[in-house]
Amino acid sequence: MSSDLTALPTWILSSAATRSHHVLHTLLARAGVNGYEYRCLSALAAAEQLSQTDLGAAAALDPRDVTHTVRELEARGLVSRVKDPSHGRRQLVSLTHEGQQTAGLLTGIIAEVQDTVFSDLTPNERTTLLTLLERVART
Repeated sequence: MSSDLTALPTWILSSAATRSHHVLHTLLARAGVNGYEYRCLSALAAAEQLSQTDLGAAAALDPRDVTHTVRELEARGLVSRVKDPSHGRRQLVSLTHEGQQTAGLLTGIIAEVQDTVFSDLTPNERTTLLTLLERVART
């Protein structure tokens, strides 16, 4: 293996992740959301309604980040919160109509992110890369 830092697989992987992160956040910002907001909206789009605790687990966010993010999304009219009638301290979160529209828009943006980041790969190469990255991530 080369002693050149830029030839190390971990360096290349980190560089690819940095590029992917930049593309993702640039396109999300154009849509008016940040990464945490996208994760919450996406999780809520997949489930009709979630408690804030379950939303945090689904979006892989710290409880404080969920609270802040949900407040921001609620202030913008993208989500609504109600008290859970079966548990007085629990808040249930769901998408508003506008939130559903935004989540739909974000689905297209995420597809654009994938196309931009992996534009130089054939569909077969994308499949192979994904398979290999999943193996690396599991170990």
